[in-house]
This record gives sequence, C-alpha cells and structure tokens, in this order.
Amino acid sequence: MSVETFKKYILDKGIDIKIIEAPSTTKSAKEAAAVHGVPVGSIVKSLLVKVDDRFVIYLTPGDVRLDFDLIKKEFNASEVRMANADEVKKVTGYSIGGVPPFGHKTRIETHIHPAFSNDYPLYAAAGSALANFETTLEELQKMLVK
Repeated sequence: MSVETFKKYILDKGIDIKIIEAPSTTKSAKEAAAVHGVPVGSIVKSLLVKVDDRFVIYLTPGDVRLDFDLIKKEFNASEVRMANADEVKKVTGYSIGGVPPFGHKTRIETHIHPAFSNDYPLYAAAGSALANFETTLEELQKMLVK
C-alpha cells in the first residue's frame, strides 16, 4: 500500500486531512520532528505489536517507549514483542516508517498512549516515510472510529 492507497481510504471515509509531502524522510520520530519543526513528542508512532498470537497497534508519542511488561499484564499475555518488517507489511499493508494510525489492510485493535496531549498538533505517517498529516488528539480519536 502507499500514500495513494491512504488518500483513497481517507476520501472514502470522508476524513478531511491534508497530506504533507516531506522534503526528506520522516521514517523515525526524530526525523519527522525535525522536518515539521515540532518536539519529538508531537509525532505519532504507529507501532505494531505481537501479543501472543494476535497483532495490536499502539499509537505512542515519538518520545515514549512501549512498556512490554505493562502490555503483558493488560492482555494477560505470555509473549509480547514488536512485529518485524515482514509482519508489519503483511498486517498493515505499509512499510515501517510509513504506517498510518488507521486505514490498514486488516482491521487492527488500536490503543492510544495516554501521554498525548490536546495542547499541540500531532503529526502521523500517511502511507510512506515521506508523507505525513497534521491532526490533534481529539481528531485522531474520531478518525479511529470511522
């Protein structure tokens, strides 16, 4: 899948966001923050996590690391790990660095980290490491249920 696929998804769902084509890669949160001139915490990381035998997306600020022990407790799971590049592509349809928070190839349970704030804009991937969109926490939460 690609930026064009993501654009089609948001158009089909009636989601009104503008895709920003970056002049350089935004594959990492640090790179995305530099491109957009915002703190790393304003970047939305869409992280695919394998929890036992299923996949879950965690949307986290760019400056936050996932706590796998906490996820194990939350799901009463025995194994929690980051999905590898092949799993990310197969499950979401996108490559690492371009995974948007929604609009994946398959429906994936999604959790938003509580460290996000409504006090500043957020930037998330839009299908590639060179495409993002600006949103707010409130708007992001609404888009997840469309």
